[in-house]
Amino acid sequence: MTHAAATPALVLDRDVLERNVARMADHAAELGVELWPHVKTHKCAEVIRAQLAAGAAGVTVATPAEAELAHAAGARAILVAHPPVQADRLARIVALAAAVRVRVALDSEAAAEALDAACRAAGVEAAWLWELDCGTGRCGTAPGDATAERVAALAGRLRGARFEGLMTFGGHAYGGDVRAAAADERDALAVTAAALERRGVPVAARSAGTTPTTWALQEAGPVTELRPGNYVFHDATQVALGAAGWQDCALTVQGTVVSRPDPRRVILDAGSKALAAERMTPLTPDLGHVAGHPGLTVERLYEEHAILTAAEPVDLPVGARLAIVPNHACAAANLHERMVVLAGGARVGEWAVAARGWDPVAQPD
Repeated sequence: MTHAAATPALVLDRDVLERNVARMADHAAELGVELWPHVKTHKCAEVIRAQLAAGAAGVTVATPAEAELAHAAGARAILVAHPPVQADRLARIVALAAAVRVRVALDSEAAAEALDAACRAAGVEAAWLWELDCGTGRCGTAPGDATAERVAALAGRLRGARFEGLMTFGGHAYGGDVRAAAADERDALAVTAAALERRGVPVAARSAGTTPTTWALQEAGPVTELRPGNYVFHDATQVALGAAGWQDCALTVQGTVVSRPDPRRVILDAGSKALAAERMTPLTPDLGHVAGHPGLTVERLYEEHAILTAAEPVDLPVGARLAIVPNHACAAANLHERMVVLAGGARVGEWAVAARGWDPVAQPD
């Protein structure tokens, strides 16, 4: 679906978004777990409000700007899933703890002790979750006894920040084996929680979940909460992984055909600064999906040009408009200041991608 907005444009189908939000809320309820959706996907106050209205227990954020936006949009509980070790980030996160329930994910004594000191200095309390590496190779320590020993020691001596549980992230699901990654998440949480409980440390929260591993989860097992983000939009990667269909993709980047130098080549004005030159999984062969034109491939992206190619001649004149489902909706959204919102196929307004930077953001309307 295209719409007459100046291109390149980020376009949101609100009907699909609302359906995605409701489906994930129902899925979490059926599993008997809390939903803490990740704001990094959309960075948008209106989407946060929709997620909270659907029953989210809290929201997950990566940056202080996202946390501040979430607070302003009505979130009463916020999980910061990125260690705020810099003094400025830590100060902004701790300031929120005076007004809302704040939890911070971390994986080092240094980060935990800095959080504890900041809480004591401000006279507030925050909680922390220790992050486990279940196979992604990003943040987190190895599951099991060695980590449990470190966490138990910290939990016993910190006073301003209290231990609440464990977190893991199955990002290696994007390699293609979603079910194995979901199992890795559950196993990491189960073995480490058991090791902590043997040491007399209760583990109230056991947090997991990417969008594909959340959809793959059929039984909660040790998981008490899930943190999917991409599900509100979905994208070409989620379709390639089998987590969504094209009808579930709420976000497109629309572009205009600016050149037809060859019958098999189409040039759009939506390049890497509008679409994001990213492949998250080897299962996506190109740099986006051209909606309604299965013969076209997004072969290359320059900063202001998208190079689309086809095996056979394509009848698309200069001035035609195309909608591309990005490979990574989160990265594409972050490239735009606002999204054009459609409902019932008609334009109904614009929503700001308000927390796309790192500085404090203005209060949402």
